[in-house]
Amino acid sequence: MKTQLEAACKLYNTLLHAEQEEYERNRHTMSKTELRQLALDLRKRSPEFQALHSQVTQQVADRFYQARERFLVGLANKPKKKKPHKFLSLVYPQSGWRLSDIREVGLGKNKKNRRARLYLSKIGFFTLVMHRVFPESQVSRVCAKLNPSGRIHVIFLVGEAEVEEGHSSGEGEPVEAVGVDLGITRLATLSFGWALPRESEAA
Repeated sequence: MKTQLEAACKLYNTLLHAEQEEYERNRHTMSKTELRQLALDLRKRSPEFQALHSQVTQQVADRFYQARERFLVGLANKPKKKKPHKFLSLVYPQSGWRLSDIREVGLGKNKKNRRARLYLSKIGFFTLVMHRVFPESQVSRVCAKLNPSGRIHVIFLVGEAEVEEGHSSGEGEPVEAVGVDLGITRLATLSFGWALPRESEAA
């Protein structure tokens, strides 16, 4: 996975440099579509970037686009060149991943966790300990995050089942979307305030 993270970091920095050159020449910032296409073109031409799945390649472009947009509206600092040791996650938005061999572990009342095999394209297979049961058909993206210790956390973003407007989830409460923000000081923060600590904090 380190090879793919290094390639993703280099691709991000290449897009940053291309955006800076485009603005200096034409006073023009590239759209999300243009950045995605540039990322895919770079992937075609570079064996190093071919280590990334096409969906991951486009997500790197999205990551840069979102950082630039937050800067333009005054919500963040200007995007800077990323350092490889700080680029620690890959996101598979729609495809390139597969779960298999899902099973419960333990005996009797101790069957609290489930194990599964996760395949990530261009990387390979992982054995996961799953702490939640979720419908695979509703997974909208998968984020694999490498911790400094070498352990990998995998986050599955699951969308709510579609319901008619004005109807509840069946438990008397309206259905609400939950946002997930991957950060540096925390592994992830949900929109309602709950934070998932990094491994060093959880220990």
